[in-house]
Amino acid sequence: MNNNYLKNGCIGLLSFFIFISGCRKRDAPLPDNLIQFETNEQGLAANSSTLTVKLKLTRATDKDIPVSLNLSMIGLTYATDFTTIPVATNGIMAITIPGGNNEASFTITKKAGILFDGDEKIIFNIASSAAPLIIGTTKEFSVTFAELVALNSSIIIDGGGATYGNKVFIDLSANKQQSVIRSNWDLGFYTTADSFRVVLNSSSAMMAKQINKNDLNAVNATDTIGFHNEVVFNLAAPLASALPYIDYPDGDLSKTAIASISASAADNKVYIINRGSVIGNNAASRGWKKIRIIRNVSGGYTLQHADIGATTFQEIQIAKDEAFFFKYISFENRMIEVEPAKKKWDIAWTYFSNVTNFGGGEVPYLFQDIVLSNRNVSIAKVLSAVKPYLDFAETDLTAQTFSSSQTGIGSDWRSGGGPNSSPAVRTDRYYIIKDGDNNYYKIRFTSLTKNGERGYPAFEYTLVKRGG
Repeated sequence: MNNNYLKNGCIGLLSFFIFISGCRKRDAPLPDNLIQFETNEQGLAANSSTLTVKLKLTRATDKDIPVSLNLSMIGLTYATDFTTIPVATNGIMAITIPGGNNEASFTITKKAGILFDGDEKIIFNIASSAAPLIIGTTKEFSVTFAELVALNSSIIIDGGGATYGNKVFIDLSANKQQSVIRSNWDLGFYTTADSFRVVLNSSSAMMAKQINKNDLNAVNATDTIGFHNEVVFNLAAPLASALPYIDYPDGDLSKTAIASISASAADNKVYIINRGSVIGNNAASRGWKKIRIIRNVSGGYTLQHADIGATTFQEIQIAKDEAFFFKYISFENRMIEVEPAKKKWDIAWTYFSNVTNFGGGEVPYLFQDIVLSNRNVSIAKVLSAVKPYLDFAETDLTAQTFSSSQTGIGSDWRSGGGPNSSPAVRTDRYYIIKDGDNNYYKIRFTSLTKNGERGYPAFEYTLVKRGG
């Protein structure tokens, strides 16, 4: 055989393998795209009629994907005791994951007037999905028709990624999280009957300054001279003089930027509002407003609001509602749902208007992922060197000192994040949470990221003592 032929053939074969190897290196396959439930169980409380359940994908699809769920029931009859959207037929529910999406959901609705014993349950199982999806490990989800007090679980918080776009409310006993886009609202109105307090949206860097006027129509741009340098978060050089214009982060309602709403309308002054910024890197300003708040004849609030230069204003009436701590408004969309009812959340994760001290006193400081507690929740910190997490038990509760500050966890759960260090979860501590039903949980944070992306921290928790 011709040696040149062999030589050329070998060279050609070698080139082919190099080409194939290069292709494989450049075109490495993506990890499996899993479909699974967001969690494995939830409770549908006696005073709730509907529940939304989510199916999550590892990443968005490029086409519509059909998924089939099997339903099995314990002590329940479909259409008699409950219904679903989409409707199930013969115990099978068909759902479509729309192209470009990484999740889909369905709702369960209890029939009105039905009495439940508390041990009724629906079990959903992912039966099949079209390619390229693969069914993940959390393929079964159960819901009980009484409030579920979770014994233990772990949660990856859906904070919206590296722009921290969501504020996430977490109910430990129901093993549930609820997200809201953090720039969706502007003001929160306290609903307790004997108190009239208003809070800013501290998740969008809002500020408010009172001026000595009562007539909103008499306020114009000349009343705001200097405000662009004063009523603003100065990230390069935070100013102590701006501190009165934010709500103090511990949640004390006597330290809000807006004073208590007086029963005497004449005492309620106009405020100039810096609405902070939209979500995203190098985020744009949400603009400025002028507002005045008075009490209305129904025992709630009247909010007057307008653009700075306007000569007329709009009004929104906000009624008290004892089921919630706050009711919320958006200047564009009026009344809007934000946080769940009083006993339907324990902690919240969010971007936040915090304070810090660089040596010259406290200054306003934007913190990317703080953990806040509800007003009916108290928090204690435990160092692992004193009592390891796995060893903490009910008998250890009496030795703890609990705080009612909404920043009882706050920024303490992670370290670093300044100009000279990267943030990391602190593994030398964990927290005890006493919820509004006197359930005690121990909770420790396990991750700051998901697949290396910020905005998806994780924690685990265990019930230490069930409330009476």
